[in-house]
Amino acid sequence: MSLLLPLGSVAGPLDGAAIYSGKTCATCHGIDGDTPTRTDYPLLGGQNADYAYAQMIDIKSEERNNRQSAAMRQVMNVVSEAEMRAMADWLATLK
Repeated sequence: MSLLLPLGSVAGPLDGAAIYSGKTCATCHGIDGDTPTRTDYPLLGGQNADYAYAQMIDIKSEERNNRQSAAMRQVMNVVSEAEMRAMADWLATLK
């Protein structure tokens, strides 16, 4: 019996900062989460991780539905819950 695992079978922790940048979140919210391109976009840096994660989940599920959430939903539809959690945890560390 082999004790070796196939390549890619052990996942490391997700990099919230890389996901945030890669999923284009920084385009609207700023690289630091606190310099949004519009004054009506929320500041994300330092936000409570559980709150930020819940907001992302609600946007993706359409439970949160306002004029800003339509654009966000397009992004959240390509973000997994694990990636959302990693981003929320990272954002919480920014302040």
